[in-house]
Amino acid sequence: MRILDLFCGAGGASMGYHYAFPDAEIVGWDINPQPRYPFMFEQGDVMELPSAYVNTFDFVHASPPCQRYSDLAKRNGNAHEWPDLVAPVRDLLRASGRYHVIENVEGAP
Repeated sequence: MRILDLFCGAGGASMGYHYAFPDAEIVGWDINPQPRYPFMFEQGDVMELPSAYVNTFDFVHASPPCQRYSDLAKRNGNAHEWPDLVAPVRDLLRASGRYHVIENVEGAP
């Protein structure tokens, strides 16, 4: 099994998948360098990710930045200043036809 972890950060979700599926190949993708990411890592903008690449995976986990939907941003009145990545990521994953999950904060669409 091949698992793609989008917006992987340091790899918390990836490690959970590794524990659940120890024989899986896990690849993390993030716009920021992740020098301690424990599996194969690719750096780049998820929104520029070729769909053909996504289609090489059996399962995709995505955890787009959550600031736009966070309670703090709502209280501060600056939620509009953060990118809305949930919908475009959902569109990318639905178009891929791959099994996927999008993880985000309560209140995200």
